[in-house]
Amino acid sequence: MRGKLFGIGTGPGDPELLTLKAIRIMEMCDIIAVPSSESHDRTAFNIVEEYIKHKELIECKFTMDKDEQKRKDARVLVASEICKHLVQGENVGFITLGDPTVYSTYMYVHHLVKQEGFETEIISGIPSFVAVAAALNDSLCEGTEILSIIPASHHGNMEELLARSGNKVLMKSGRSLGNVITILKEQGLSEKVKIIERCGMENQRIFHTIKEFEEADEVSYFTIAIVKE
Repeated sequence: MRGKLFGIGTGPGDPELLTLKAIRIMEMCDIIAVPSSESHDRTAFNIVEEYIKHKELIECKFTMDKDEQKRKDARVLVASEICKHLVQGENVGFITLGDPTVYSTYMYVHHLVKQEGFETEIISGIPSFVAVAAALNDSLCEGTEILSIIPASHHGNMEELLARSGNKVLMKSGRSLGNVITILKEQGLSEKVKIIERCGMENQRIFHTIKEFEEADEVSYFTIAIVKE
């Protein structure tokens, strides 16, 4: 009997935000797949480490290289390694930050493994932007308000996206957030922006204004901006 791949959302960073189902599935799996990148960042592993101490781990190395083919090659290698375990009847739990269905590298692997005929299942996790709203002690949207989720690294017409009505979540910020902040200021939205870095993790920082953000030192990749109109 062949094994099954589980994409397990670990939530945004706080181990207390792990779901009971995520914990149960990790404990049930034979193998835990741990994603890492060139920076050797294993944030998802740090969140769940307490629950997988006696599990066999496989490191899944991805790349943030600008070369799309290199990124694809890395995903294929990871999927191939996972399939080797599935063929042997071992269940594999792939841990991933936030929720697997929201801008997660896991989904690329999920699709590749499914194409090989293996069974897969997604275990939802709390998305980072939901945790951000809670940390701000505010809602994301109420009544008939529109909520848009926008990757700050989007290469399209960012000015047009930000000018649309409704509240906005700006994810996947990285180095792109500076450009987005400039556009928000130009559109007169400076007073409607709040930014959180490393929500739920160590050294979490909340910037209640763009000015606070601009006066801070370098921020991490794990930075999200909320624009509430």
